[in-house]
Amino acid sequence: MLKYYHLEFEMDEIKKWYNGYIFGEKVIYNPWSIINYVDHHKSEFRPYWVNTSSNDLVKKVLTKANDTVKKELEDLISGSSIRKQINEDIVINEIDKGAENVWSFLLFSGYLKVIDQELKEGETICSMKIPNIEVKYLYKQIILSWFKTAINTDKFHILLKSLITGDIETFEEILSEYLIKSASYFDIEESEKFYHAFVLGILVALSDTYEVKSNRESGYGRYDIMMIPKDKEDLGIVIEFKKVRKRRNETLERAVENALKQIVEKNYKQELLDLGVKNILELGVAFEGKEVLVGKI
Repeated sequence: MLKYYHLEFEMDEIKKWYNGYIFGEKVIYNPWSIINYVDHHKSEFRPYWVNTSSNDLVKKVLTKANDTVKKELEDLISGSSIRKQINEDIVINEIDKGAENVWSFLLFSGYLKVIDQELKEGETICSMKIPNIEVKYLYKQIILSWFKTAINTDKFHILLKSLITGDIETFEEILSEYLIKSASYFDIEESEKFYHAFVLGILVALSDTYEVKSNRESGYGRYDIMMIPKDKEDLGIVIEFKKVRKRRNETLERAVENALKQIVEKNYKQELLDLGVKNILELGVAFEGKEVLVGKI
Protein backbone atom coordinates (compact mmCIF):
# COMPACT_ATOMS: atom_id res chain seq x y z
CA MET A 1 0.00 0.00 0.00
CA LEU A 2 2.79 2.41 0.89
CA LYS A 3 4.59 1.64 -2.36
CA TYR A 4 1.41 2.23 -4.36
CA TYR A 5 0.98 5.67 -2.77
CA HIS A 6 4.74 6.44 -2.94
CA LEU A 7 5.09 6.50 0.84
CA GLU A 8 7.49 3.59 1.32
CA PHE A 9 10.28 6.02 2.30
CA GLU A 10 8.46 6.55 5.61
CA MET A 11 8.37 2.86 6.51
CA ASP A 12 10.72 3.09 9.52
CA GLU A 13 8.67 5.81 11.20
CA ILE A 14 5.41 4.03 10.35
CA LYS A 15 6.72 0.92 12.13
CA LYS A 16 7.41 2.93 15.29
CA TRP A 17 3.92 4.40 15.26
CA TYR A 18 1.58 1.63 14.11
CA ASN A 19 3.37 -1.75 14.17
CA GLY A 20 3.88 -4.18 17.04
CA TYR A 21 0.70 -6.20 17.53
CA ILE A 22 1.26 -9.94 17.81
CA PHE A 23 -1.27 -12.43 16.41
CA GLY A 24 0.05 -15.95 16.97
CA GLU A 25 3.50 -15.96 15.37
CA LYS A 26 2.85 -12.83 13.29
CA VAL A 27 3.72 -9.24 14.12
CA ILE A 28 1.18 -7.00 12.40
CA TYR A 29 0.30 -3.35 11.90
CA ASN A 30 -2.93 -1.77 13.06
CA PRO A 31 -4.86 -1.79 9.75
CA TRP A 32 -7.15 1.08 10.79
CA SER A 33 -4.19 3.33 11.57
CA ILE A 34 -2.35 2.42 8.35
CA ILE A 35 -5.39 3.18 6.19
CA ASN A 36 -5.96 6.48 7.96
CA TYR A 37 -2.31 7.41 7.73
CA VAL A 38 -2.26 6.84 3.97
CA ASP A 39 -5.47 8.82 3.65
CA HIS A 40 -4.00 11.72 5.66
CA HIS A 41 -0.37 11.31 4.64
CA LYS A 42 0.11 15.02 4.09
CA SER A 43 -0.24 15.61 7.83
CA GLU A 44 2.15 14.58 10.58
CA PHE A 45 2.16 11.20 12.26
CA ARG A 46 -0.63 11.10 14.80
CA PRO A 47 -2.82 8.59 16.66
CA TYR A 48 -5.84 7.24 14.82
CA TRP A 49 -6.93 4.07 16.60
CA VAL A 50 -6.78 5.53 20.11
CA ASN A 51 -9.04 8.36 19.01
CA THR A 52 -11.79 6.10 17.61
CA SER A 53 -13.53 5.99 21.00
CA SER A 54 -13.38 7.81 24.30
CA ASN A 55 -11.32 5.04 25.93
CA ASP A 56 -13.25 5.77 29.11
CA LEU A 57 -12.90 2.23 30.41
CA VAL A 58 -9.10 2.31 30.07
CA LYS A 59 -8.97 5.69 31.83
CA LYS A 60 -11.19 4.40 34.63
CA VAL A 61 -9.12 1.25 35.12
CA LEU A 62 -5.78 3.09 35.30
CA THR A 63 -7.10 5.91 37.49
CA LYS A 64 -8.46 3.47 40.08
CA ALA A 65 -5.43 1.19 39.92
CA ASN A 66 -3.28 0.82 43.02
CA ASP A 67 0.17 2.37 43.43
CA THR A 68 1.87 -0.89 42.40
CA VAL A 69 0.20 -0.69 38.98
CA LYS A 70 1.15 2.98 38.68
CA LYS A 71 4.77 2.18 39.56
CA GLU A 72 4.89 -0.47 36.82
CA LEU A 73 3.23 1.97 34.45
CA GLU A 74 6.30 4.17 35.00
CA ASP A 75 8.46 1.32 33.71
CA LEU A 76 6.25 0.84 30.65
CA ILE A 77 6.26 4.54 29.79
CA SER A 78 10.05 4.52 30.12
CA GLY A 79 10.24 1.76 27.51
CA SER A 80 10.86 -1.19 29.83
CA SER A 81 8.83 -4.38 30.00
CA ILE A 82 6.88 -5.87 32.91
CA ARG A 83 6.36 -9.54 33.66
CA LYS A 84 2.93 -10.57 34.93
CA GLN A 85 0.56 -13.47 35.37
CA ILE A 86 -2.27 -13.19 32.83
CA ASN A 87 -5.85 -14.15 33.56
CA GLU A 88 -7.19 -15.52 30.28
CA ASP A 89 -10.74 -15.85 31.65
CA ILE A 90 -11.15 -12.24 32.75
CA VAL A 91 -14.63 -10.68 32.55
CA ILE A 92 -15.47 -6.97 32.51
CA ASN A 93 -16.83 -6.68 36.06
CA GLU A 94 -13.62 -8.20 37.47
CA ILE A 95 -11.16 -5.79 35.83
CA ASP A 96 -10.53 -3.74 38.96
CA LYS A 97 -10.42 -6.73 41.33
CA GLY A 98 -6.64 -7.14 41.13
CA ALA A 99 -3.45 -5.97 39.40
CA GLU A 100 -3.29 -9.12 37.26
CA ASN A 101 -6.74 -8.35 35.90
CA VAL A 102 -5.67 -4.81 34.97
CA TRP A 103 -2.74 -6.08 32.92
CA SER A 104 -4.85 -8.85 31.37
CA PHE A 105 -7.45 -6.31 30.30
CA LEU A 106 -4.85 -3.99 28.78
CA LEU A 107 -3.21 -6.89 26.94
CA PHE A 108 -6.41 -8.31 25.47
CA SER A 109 -7.58 -4.80 24.52
CA GLY A 110 -4.44 -4.11 22.48
CA TYR A 111 -2.79 -1.65 24.86
CA LEU A 112 0.10 -4.03 25.60
CA LYS A 113 1.93 -6.66 23.57
CA VAL A 114 3.58 -9.91 24.64
CA ILE A 115 7.36 -10.13 24.32
CA ASP A 116 7.63 -13.69 25.64
CA GLN A 117 5.52 -16.05 27.69
CA GLU A 118 5.72 -19.29 29.65
CA LEU A 119 3.27 -21.72 31.21
CA LYS A 120 4.17 -22.23 34.86
CA GLU A 121 2.11 -24.62 36.98
CA GLY A 122 -0.88 -24.02 34.76
CA GLU A 123 -0.57 -20.23 34.87
CA THR A 124 0.38 -18.01 31.91
CA ILE A 125 3.24 -15.62 32.69
CA CYS A 126 3.99 -12.91 30.11
CA SER A 127 6.57 -10.19 29.60
CA MET A 128 4.80 -7.19 28.06
CA LYS A 129 5.56 -3.78 26.57
CA ILE A 130 3.63 -0.91 25.02
CA PRO A 131 3.21 -1.84 21.32
CA ASN A 132 4.03 1.46 19.64
CA ILE A 133 4.06 5.26 19.80
CA GLU A 134 0.35 5.49 18.99
CA VAL A 135 -0.66 3.49 22.08
CA LYS A 136 1.97 5.22 24.23
CA TYR A 137 0.25 8.48 23.31
CA LEU A 138 -2.96 7.23 24.93
CA TYR A 139 -1.20 6.38 28.19
CA LYS A 140 0.36 9.84 28.23
CA GLN A 141 -3.01 11.53 27.68
CA ILE A 142 -4.57 9.55 30.53
CA ILE A 143 -1.73 10.42 32.89
CA LEU A 144 -1.81 14.11 32.00
CA SER A 145 -5.59 14.14 32.50
CA TRP A 146 -5.03 13.28 36.19
CA PHE A 147 -3.38 16.67 36.60
CA LYS A 148 -5.55 18.68 34.24
CA THR A 149 -8.70 17.52 36.04
CA ALA A 150 -7.49 19.39 39.11
CA ILE A 151 -5.57 22.32 37.60
CA ASN A 152 -5.84 23.85 34.16
CA THR A 153 -3.28 23.30 31.41
CA ASP A 154 -1.60 26.67 31.88
CA LYS A 155 -1.02 26.09 35.59
CA PHE A 156 0.24 22.59 34.93
CA HIS A 157 2.89 24.00 32.61
CA ILE A 158 3.77 26.69 35.16
CA LEU A 159 4.13 23.95 37.80
CA LEU A 160 6.60 22.10 35.60
CA LYS A 161 8.50 25.26 34.63
CA SER A 162 8.81 26.38 38.25
CA LEU A 163 10.23 22.98 39.17
CA ILE A 164 12.91 22.84 36.47
CA THR A 165 13.93 26.47 37.02
CA GLY A 166 14.12 26.19 40.80
CA ASP A 167 11.22 28.60 41.52
CA ILE A 168 10.22 26.74 44.67
CA GLU A 169 7.71 29.31 45.92
CA THR A 170 5.59 28.99 42.76
CA PHE A 171 6.06 25.22 42.68
CA GLU A 172 4.79 24.89 46.26
CA GLU A 173 1.82 27.19 45.62
CA ILE A 174 0.54 25.29 42.57
CA LEU A 175 1.33 21.89 44.09
CA SER A 176 -0.77 22.86 47.09
CA GLU A 177 -3.64 23.92 44.81
CA TYR A 178 -3.38 20.61 42.97
CA LEU A 179 -3.58 18.64 46.22
CA ILE A 180 -6.68 20.51 47.37
CA LYS A 181 -8.53 20.17 44.08
CA SER A 182 -7.59 16.55 43.50
CA ALA A 183 -8.96 15.37 46.84
CA SER A 184 -11.94 13.75 45.13
CA TYR A 185 -9.79 12.22 42.41
CA PHE A 186 -7.13 10.52 44.55
CA ASP A 187 -7.22 9.69 48.22
CA ILE A 188 -4.61 12.21 49.29
CA GLU A 189 -4.34 10.59 52.71
CA GLU A 190 -2.66 7.75 50.84
CA SER A 191 0.47 9.61 49.83
CA GLU A 192 1.73 6.75 47.65
CA LYS A 193 -1.15 7.30 45.22
CA PHE A 194 -0.31 10.96 44.84
CA TYR A 195 3.40 10.26 44.65
CA HIS A 196 3.13 7.80 41.75
CA ALA A 197 0.65 10.00 39.89
CA PHE A 198 3.06 12.91 40.27
CA VAL A 199 6.04 10.86 39.06
CA LEU A 200 4.09 9.70 36.02
CA GLY A 201 3.04 13.27 35.28
CA ILE A 202 6.56 14.69 35.17
CA LEU A 203 7.83 11.54 33.43
CA VAL A 204 5.40 12.12 30.57
CA ALA A 205 5.42 15.92 30.43
CA LEU A 206 9.20 16.37 30.63
CA SER A 207 10.34 13.33 28.62
CA ASP A 208 11.89 15.50 25.89
CA THR A 209 14.28 17.27 28.27
CA TYR A 210 14.65 14.99 31.30
CA GLU A 211 15.13 11.37 32.20
CA VAL A 212 12.95 10.79 35.26
CA LYS A 213 13.74 7.98 37.68
CA SER A 214 12.09 6.95 40.93
CA ASN A 215 13.02 4.69 43.86
CA ARG A 216 16.44 3.82 42.49
CA GLU A 217 19.80 3.30 44.17
CA SER A 218 22.06 6.37 44.43
CA GLY A 219 24.75 7.19 46.98
CA TYR A 220 23.88 5.19 50.11
CA GLY A 221 20.13 4.72 49.62
CA ARG A 222 17.08 5.17 47.43
CA TYR A 223 15.80 8.58 46.38
CA ASP A 224 12.11 9.15 45.62
CA ILE A 225 12.56 11.07 42.36
CA MET A 226 15.62 12.01 40.34
CA MET A 227 15.35 14.20 37.24
CA ILE A 228 18.42 13.94 35.01
CA PRO A 229 18.64 16.71 32.39
CA LYS A 230 19.51 15.63 28.86
CA ASP A 231 21.41 18.91 28.58
CA LYS A 232 23.95 18.65 31.38
CA GLU A 233 23.96 22.44 31.74
CA ASP A 234 20.32 22.35 32.92
CA LEU A 235 19.18 21.86 36.49
CA GLY A 236 19.35 18.34 37.92
CA ILE A 237 16.74 17.64 40.59
CA VAL A 238 16.41 15.22 43.52
CA ILE A 239 13.11 15.05 45.41
CA GLU A 240 12.36 13.25 48.67
CA PHE A 241 8.74 12.97 49.86
CA LYS A 242 7.66 12.69 53.48
CA LYS A 243 4.24 12.22 55.02
CA VAL A 244 3.82 13.89 58.42
CA ARG A 245 3.82 11.28 61.17
CA LYS A 246 1.03 12.44 63.45
CA ARG A 247 1.68 9.77 66.07
CA ARG A 248 5.06 11.36 66.71
CA ASN A 249 3.59 14.87 66.79
CA GLU A 250 5.63 15.72 63.71
CA THR A 251 5.05 19.04 61.92
CA LEU A 252 5.32 19.88 58.22
CA GLU A 253 8.49 21.82 58.93
CA ARG A 254 10.05 18.89 60.77
CA ALA A 255 9.08 16.47 57.98
CA VAL A 256 10.76 18.71 55.41
CA GLU A 257 13.89 18.89 57.57
CA ASN A 258 13.96 15.10 57.79
CA ALA A 259 13.57 14.79 54.02
CA LEU A 260 16.46 17.19 53.36
CA LYS A 261 18.59 15.52 56.03
CA GLN A 262 18.03 12.16 54.35
CA ILE A 263 19.04 13.57 50.95
CA VAL A 264 22.33 14.84 52.39
CA GLU A 265 23.12 11.80 54.54
CA LYS A 266 22.38 9.35 51.73
CA ASN A 267 24.27 11.46 49.18
CA TYR A 268 21.50 11.10 46.60
CA LYS A 269 23.02 13.68 44.27
CA GLN A 270 26.02 11.44 43.56
CA GLU A 271 24.42 9.92 40.47
CA LEU A 272 23.89 13.37 38.98
CA LEU A 273 27.47 14.37 39.74
CA ASP A 274 28.76 11.15 38.15
CA LEU A 275 26.79 12.04 35.01
CA GLY A 276 28.39 15.46 34.80
CA VAL A 277 25.47 17.51 36.13
CA LYS A 278 26.86 20.35 38.24
CA ASN A 279 23.77 22.47 38.89
CA ILE A 280 21.67 20.40 41.32
CA LEU A 281 18.48 21.23 43.22
CA GLU A 282 17.60 19.04 46.22
CA LEU A 283 14.01 19.25 47.45
CA GLY A 284 12.18 17.93 50.49
CA VAL A 285 8.38 17.79 50.07
CA ALA A 286 6.16 17.10 53.10
CA PHE A 287 2.42 16.35 53.15
CA GLU A 288 -0.20 16.51 55.85
CA GLY A 289 -3.66 15.95 54.44
CA LYS A 290 -4.23 18.76 51.93
CA GLU A 291 -1.26 20.81 53.19
CA VAL A 292 2.14 20.72 51.55
CA LEU A 293 5.48 22.32 52.36
CA VAL A 294 8.56 22.36 50.14
CA GLY A 295 12.12 22.99 51.30
CA LYS A 296 15.40 23.01 49.38
CA ILE A 297 19.12 22.73 49.89
